[in-house]
Amino acid sequence: MTPPRADRRPDLDWLRVLAFGLLIAYHAGMAWSGWSWHLTSIDSIDCLREGMRFVNRWRMPLLFVVSGAAIALALGSRRPRTFVLDRVRRLLVPLVFGMIVIVPPQIYLERLHRGQFTGSFFDWLPQAFQGGPYPDGNVSWHHLWFLAYVLVLTFAALPYFLWARSERGRATLEKAGHLAARFGLQWLMVLPLAASILWLAPISYNTNGLIGDWHGLVYYGALLLYGAFLFGSPELLAALNRQRWLSLAVGVVAYAMLYGLFIDGAVRPVITDADRPDYALVSAMNTMAWLFAIVGFANRHLTRRPAFLSEATEAVYPFYILHQTVTVVAVYWLLQIGAPPVAGFILVILATVMATSAIYFGLVRPLWFLRPLFGLKAAYSSKVRPSSVLISRSRTMPNFSSER
Repeated sequence: MTPPRADRRPDLDWLRVLAFGLLIAYHAGMAWSGWSWHLTSIDSIDCLREGMRFVNRWRMPLLFVVSGAAIALALGSRRPRTFVLDRVRRLLVPLVFGMIVIVPPQIYLERLHRGQFTGSFFDWLPQAFQGGPYPDGNVSWHHLWFLAYVLVLTFAALPYFLWARSERGRATLEKAGHLAARFGLQWLMVLPLAASILWLAPISYNTNGLIGDWHGLVYYGALLLYGAFLFGSPELLAALNRQRWLSLAVGVVAYAMLYGLFIDGAVRPVITDADRPDYALVSAMNTMAWLFAIVGFANRHLTRRPAFLSEATEAVYPFYILHQTVTVVAVYWLLQIGAPPVAGFILVILATVMATSAIYFGLVRPLWFLRPLFGLKAAYSSKVRPSSVLISRSRTMPNFSSER
């Protein structure tokens, strides 16, 4: 058997897979959350909304942190041009395909649900790409916005990643990781996030739409760099491992303050200008504390690579691309028949997992001409060599997400 490689990161793949499992439940609950979504029930599940509100503070940041680490691993020693072409193939191609094929059924069902269209999907197809950007028009990337952000941020940060892999960059980052681990300086990562919330969020617009989303670009860009730094520093990872309970305690206190001072049960809390500085600091502290705790616990406990993890890691990207369309279809029909909220929520999860699995295992995984459209290599191998799991999967999987 080939000995394990030092650059394999089972904790990273575990975080990727577990975050996606959370994503399915999150999207399944959106229709009954009381928040506006593509399809929204007149009934809501208050306890579900509060649980979603809690995870919403760190679920997207976690995905960008994992993506930053994966980008650094995928870059490796490859030439910049090779890396850029690979990113285009694995991010841009699935994004375009998704906007043309995967997303339109979601928009169609939303138009039906809101009484903006009557007729079959084929009747609606001629206007599928008319009217300009969603929501006024029908052109959208919906849940695939994450791919666009990762693609743009990867190219914007490429000079940093190239410097970070150089001899001088590695020495500088090693020293920074040593100092952060020794003096707890990782908590300074809170400040850029707080600054973005304070100064950029009020002047940003077009959330998840890239253009004009200054806060989203800066906030997620910082988290992308944080991920590369955290997972590239063994000393800092070890410190997060040791301090995982402290980070958890800080996260609990920060979220309690956030909820008590600014949310207080409101479906959509309004933050005044006077409260924004305090809100920005507490919100950023809460996010980073939970990220440090999650990374620390993963580094401590998710150190083994069971046989299914390799297959699950490869499946995550196609599942991400497919799942929300399946979820919207299931939600539409359950709302049509008047399913009770809790039963509807559970049934949507089951339907999403089962139908997405059937599409992936029956079509996407075995058919070479479909695999590149879902970010996979065209050639399929039923046997994955253990020694190559992380690097191959890191290149294959740029990660996944949902609406912010």
